[in-house]
Amino acid sequence: MNEINKIYQQHVINELKLVTDSNREILNKDKVKMKTLAFLCELGKVGEVTKVSSFWDNSVSDHDEILDCFIDGLHMLLSIGFELHVDSLKNYQEISDLDNVADQLIKVYKNALKIMDTYSFEAFQNCIDDYFTLGFKIGLDFDTILNKYAYK
Repeated sequence: MNEINKIYQQHVINELKLVTDSNREILNKDKVKMKTLAFLCELGKVGEVTKVSSFWDNSVSDHDEILDCFIDGLHMLLSIGFELHVDSLKNYQEISDLDNVADQLIKVYKNALKIMDTYSFEAFQNCIDDYFTLGFKIGLDFDTILNKYAYK
């Protein structure tokens, strides 16, 4: 089993422990919308702590704070997958991408909005892939992300 799918499966187990809704099998579009909004807020925090759009602050970003914000976003993104009834995730495949960090952040934002438009696995998988690409572009590595997520 690939590592991304492994953390997703653990997330699903944790979510199922919290489910009290007997209509769980029905797609709840309102929950998807609210969780997508929450993810976009977390994505904005990633942009804020990495100072992607900062014009005046030239201070160095704190790596632990960046990692924490990224993991919070990942948690919310996986929660969207749970609401979409995603069974498993494909393994992340590194894509040769020349986008800068700001462009990558916008790409993830657009993909998240596409999830709300289509409720499709493809849109969700693209968002996951692009979110991991964003993580790599802001200096996070795969093992650090997986280890931090496991302990969050």
